Amino acid sequence: MLVTAVLPAEYGLDPLGTGRALGLLNLFNAAPPPIVAAEGGPVVAQAAGYRTDSRTITVPSLGSVEFKYQLARGAAMVYSWRATAPVDFDFHTEPAGQPPSASETFERGEAAEKQGSYTAPYDGIHGWYWENVYDADVVVTLDAAGFFSEGRLFRLNQPPERILIPER
Repeated sequence: MLVTAVLPAEYGLDPLGTGRALGLLNLFNAAPPPIVAAEGGPVVAQAAGYRTDSRTITVPSLGSVEFKYQLARGAAMVYSWRATAPVDFDFHTEPAGQPPSASETFERGEAAEKQGSYTAPYDGIHGWYWENVYDADVVVTLDAAGFFSEGRLFRLNQPPERILIPER
């Protein structure tokens, strides 16, 4: 059984020639039909390349900082951030082509750390605002992985800083 059926069908080995005679070699060579990911299904193709990013951001005493990633609609990211002291935070977005007043907040509160995943509901920049209510600087360590193309750092009284994040 092993030599006449299993070896030809599973491994393409046919030492006796019975696999060819019985048509079992065709089983070895047969490729399964392709499957295209269904719209709205669990597998989503991404236009941007996969990137990882890790950075430390100092939130000055009694000040604030914002950091956001550029994401296309449907692009996902996984993130984790940790601060050296609790900070007020706001996870929000700015839709592409819209004024900052079109911003949408998805999570807000006070914490020293957060982690999660996020899928962008529309093209734009998506990320965090951290506010430090203490007399000493707070350092936030941010780790993210996903399908973002760049980062943007916003500091008070400074122009936004565009940060290119290379593909892996």
